[in-house]
Formats: sequence, C-alpha cells, structure tokens
Amino acid sequence: MKKTDNFFIPPFNSRRINGRYLVSNRLCGWDFLAPDEFRQLNALGLARATPLFARLRSRGLVADADNVRQLIRDFRSVNTNLFADTSLHIAVVTTRCNLQCSYCQARVPEGRDMSLEVARQVLRYLEDVRNPHVTLELQGGEPLVNWPVAKFLIEGARRLGRPGKNVTVSLVSNLTLLDEAKMRVLADNDVKVCTSLDGPADIHDRHRVLPNGRGTYRVVTGKAREFSKKFGRQVSFLPTITAASLRHPRQIVDEYVRQGQTQISLRPVNNMGGAECGWEALGYSPEAFQRFYRVAMEHILELNRKGVEMHERMARVILTKVLAKKDPMFVDLMNPCGAGRAQMAYMPDGGCFPCDEARMVGGDMFKLGNILQDRYQDMMSSDKLLYLLQASCADIAQYASPFIPWTGYCPVVNYALQHNVVSKTRCSSAFKILDFQFEYIFGKLEEGGWAAEVFRRWAERGAGTKDPR
Repeated sequence: MKKTDNFFIPPFNSRRINGRYLVSNRLCGWDFLAPDEFRQLNALGLARATPLFARLRSRGLVADADNVRQLIRDFRSVNTNLFADTSLHIAVVTTRCNLQCSYCQARVPEGRDMSLEVARQVLRYLEDVRNPHVTLELQGGEPLVNWPVAKFLIEGARRLGRPGKNVTVSLVSNLTLLDEAKMRVLADNDVKVCTSLDGPADIHDRHRVLPNGRGTYRVVTGKAREFSKKFGRQVSFLPTITAASLRHPRQIVDEYVRQGQTQISLRPVNNMGGAECGWEALGYSPEAFQRFYRVAMEHILELNRKGVEMHERMARVILTKVLAKKDPMFVDLMNPCGAGRAQMAYMPDGGCFPCDEARMVGGDMFKLGNILQDRYQDMMSSDKLLYLLQASCADIAQYASPFIPWTGYCPVVNYALQHNVVSKTRCSSAFKILDFQFEYIFGKLEEGGWAAEVFRRWAERGAGTKDPR
C-alpha cells in the first residue's frame, strides 16, 4: 500500500487497452488512464489540488479518511457472497436420462433415482440454511424421469416460503417428457424452467438426440411454446457452443431472438463427461471461441442499437459487478469460488458435493459427506472444502490481472482438465476465454459510444437480479 501524508494508494494492477491503461484495485476501484496519468500514479506523483487526484479519488483508486468507508462498502457490495450462507441448492433427482447428448457432462454408467427420504432431508437443509434468499434447482439426468420426487420437492419447497425466507424453485429439463399435467404443477408453484437449445434445428439436432438418433429441436421448441400459450410461462434457453456452432454466431443469436428470448449465455463446451470421448469433433481452441464470441457480441450490440432487447449473460454478470458494484451471486465469478459457500449439490443417494461440476467429475474426491448422515455445519467446516476454496483464490493464480476484483475460476473444472486443483492458470482454456471476455468488455467501455451505453443498461438491469447460475 503506497502512502503519502494524507492519502494512500491501494495496491493496483494494470493492463493497456486501446492505448490507455486500465487500473484496478482489490476494493473494486478502477479507471482508464492516459500514459502520462499512469506514470504519475505509478510514481506517486499525485498532488491533491489537481483534477487527476480528484478523479482517481472518485474512482476509488486513491483513498483518504473521507472515502475509505465507501470503498469498503463497495467491496462488500461486489462480494456479498463472502458474507452469506449457501444460496443455490441443486437436487439431482435422478441420474437417468432419456436423451443421448454427445457432450453430456452428467452422464453416468448406471442411473439412480432420489428417494423421498433423501428429498425430505434436502428440504430440511433448505429450511435450516441461514440465507434469506435460496434457490432449489432440480437437475438430472432428466429430472422429469423421476417426476414423483421432483413434484414432492417442488411442492415442499413452496411451503418453506415465509416472511424473511424467499425460496425460488427452478427446473433444468430437456422438456421431452413435459405434459400438460406437469406444466400445471410447474405453473401453479411458480417454477422457473430452463432447457437447452443450441441454436437453429441443424445445429441443435447435431448433438441433442434421442437414443434412436432423432433430434429434439422440434419437440423442445414445441413444448416451450405450449407452456407459454397455455400457462403464460416462458422457458429459458441455454446453448452449449460446440465446434459445429463456431461458424454460426449470428444465426444462433437470431434463433434466440426468434424464440422470444432476451438473454443468451454463450457457454463453451467443457471436455468433461461424455464430451471426452468425442472431443475431436466437439472441441476447439480458446482462440476459436474468442473469435466466435466477438462476432456474436458485435451482433448482439447491433441488435440492441436497432431496439431489439438481447443481452449476453456472462457479459451482464461482469458488467453488474464492474459498473453497478453489485454481486449477482453468480457462482462462477466468486473469489474464492462458490463451492459449498454458495452452492451445494445433493445426489440421489444423499451424497453432498460442493458444486454441480464436482459431482460430474466422478468418484468421491470432492464429496463432502452424505445428507442422511452428516450435518450441514460439519460439511461447511470440513478440511476438504477449505482446501478447495484455498485452491480457488484468484489472487494467487492471477495476481497480476486487473480483473481480479471481479473474476474467479473453478478448481474442480481445472482438476478435470489438468488433473490438478492448483491451476496452471495461463495454460487453462477457461482462463483464456474469461480473460478475453473481460478485455473485450473493458475495451468497449474504454471506447465509449453507444456500445458502452448498452452495457450500462445491462448493468442497471443486472443490479436488480440474482443469477446464481
């Protein structure tokens, strides 16, 4: 920490973007500096009675007795997750599935269903957790395969809601088993439904198929329209970007617009689970994804300029943290990561894992305990979880990055890809992609103009929402 007689400069990192220096510190202060301004800051050549000093102080890069409390409040606001109990609870109601998607991360050799006994204990955990805002997310396999337990959890979670305890219920489903009776239960209990849609039919049907090889685009989009028409409920879509997607960024975005979506999450496929066997056909380099993302984002921004509402999810999460200085509770951008602290996954046999990815890696390496035998408090204080969180500290792995105040990384995914929870960060494709996304976003902010204005609107909307996924 660099001090003078009456103010101090918190440690900062920097990167040159578009000819100016992005400077940021751990208290979430940041600004763009011209080269001569950067030299003054770096050489402690600031004088109080100058416009540069006043600007850097207002941006949180200089602190004194009058603004230090606000800087601390900003840090707490961006990192609310550090001061809250587990918010996202994932109930894997079955590991069985009626599809054979080529990139499935959750595929297991033998399917198993959650029992009512385990489901009851999940609800007890949900009730006891101290966070006033919790989400119960039903996953699989395909959760509708085990509809009786899924229905039990949905209705049980709804009964937990009370003043001071807000419970959100969501369902991640391929929709192929969704009928009108199930739709009514979901609508009556205000369940948020999410499904996969990889883009237009020719892209989606390449990988998301039934056991007989038939694609699912028509049934998925048809079920979504039926749910909307009969019950007024919109299904959210998520794409997985495979090698087949890379040549079609605009078409994928346009398909989401055509389906009435206002958000798209451009997620790269991970070399995990079922994707490992077919990685030569599914995978690509980080640089290939970066090119795809840039074209897709330019198209999304152009749509916004024309009045079409659409935003990219990761960009909105980043902007919410950077511009609005709010924590959207997005587990992938927590530092340390949200494993256990913000997310817990419950397997059909009661096994507890600190995140969704941890249960997909296979084996018990990341298993914290069993919901039928172990107390939640004991699992939260276990050495296994503490070691995992320690390994996820972005300050260690990315100590020189100017994006440290807002970024994070997953040691579980790193283990799956590098066979070590301690990341060789700059060799990681996940790091290269996320670093590019940050630099792209800050590049647009530095340029200013209508793109930066669109980003500010995304941040304002994001500040009012929680996005645990």
